[in-house]
Amino acid sequence: MRKARRTAEMQQEPGNPMPYPQFGYPQPNVNTHSDPSMYMAGPQAGIYNPAAQAPLSPNYYPQQGMPFMPVGGGNEQNNFSMPTQFLQNPVMANMAMQYGHSLMGQGKEALDRELNKYVSTSRIKYYFSVDTAYVAKKLALLVFPFTHRDWSVKYNPDEPVQPRYELNAPDLYIPAMAFVTYLLIGGVSLGIQERFSPEGLGIQASTALIWALLEVLVIWVTLYLMNIQTKLTSFDILAFSSYKYVGMIVAVIASFIMPSAYHLALIYVSAATMFFLIRSLKVQILPESSRDAYGENNASFSGEGSKRRTYLLLFMGGLQPLMMWWLTRQLARP
Repeated sequence: MRKARRTAEMQQEPGNPMPYPQFGYPQPNVNTHSDPSMYMAGPQAGIYNPAAQAPLSPNYYPQQGMPFMPVGGGNEQNNFSMPTQFLQNPVMANMAMQYGHSLMGQGKEALDRELNKYVSTSRIKYYFSVDTAYVAKKLALLVFPFTHRDWSVKYNPDEPVQPRYELNAPDLYIPAMAFVTYLLIGGVSLGIQERFSPEGLGIQASTALIWALLEVLVIWVTLYLMNIQTKLTSFDILAFSSYKYVGMIVAVIASFIMPSAYHLALIYVSAATMFFLIRSLKVQILPESSRDAYGENNASFSGEGSKRRTYLLLFMGGLQPLMMWWLTRQLARP
């Protein structure tokens, strides 16, 4: 009876709930533990949770022992470190590298396929197949062509002979390097005359490039209008017509030594370039004995066809001195 009366009194006292019979000890005073998180929820509401006194571990959940996932910045940090962990895996890194190489290979094949529709890359490589010995001999031939005797071009039925094996074959390496050197020498000459400016050098480069392309276009249209069939390609015409930049460099450099030497040097290199061009193209445009440059019979070389070819050859040769003077007249020292 006393125990029942005591239990009723404890229920009437504020802030002192009835003890739970399973545990056999009274619920601590609410005033001592005022934090609501210290008490269980659900069916055991109001019962003191001893585990709530222990501080939560920063790495594990107290109840389940699972890794602790911080809220907010922790997720971003974990997600940010995932690519690093992915790349540190050798298998994944190897797969990524193989996939990247595969994409690069497919892109290169697509680019080559699109370029081959307009320009054959193997054909361009042929014109740049040169070596040091060929470049030295070809430069000497361009400056001193009068002593050269054999102007024939070797021919291979399977593929054209590369320039490094044939001195008389056209190439694009020397014209390209000569064009760049011409621009640099022109800039130096303008600097000596205190007339240099970046805009002027850009105008010089664009002007020379436009005239070079225009010259090739004029020769190609002339071949078409005169109905002349040759084995010359547009790259052959570009190569032969661009060898004049070597003589132009010589003329401009001669003006550095003596201004009056410019005209003498220009006359000589113009004659040398014209002689070289006529002799080189004669075996391809105007073959002798009614046979073309590769030993094939062609009856169209006689009569009126031969005259047209002679006129074309003289036109291409006579155009070189005029172009050389036009492109160097403002660069040489007065």
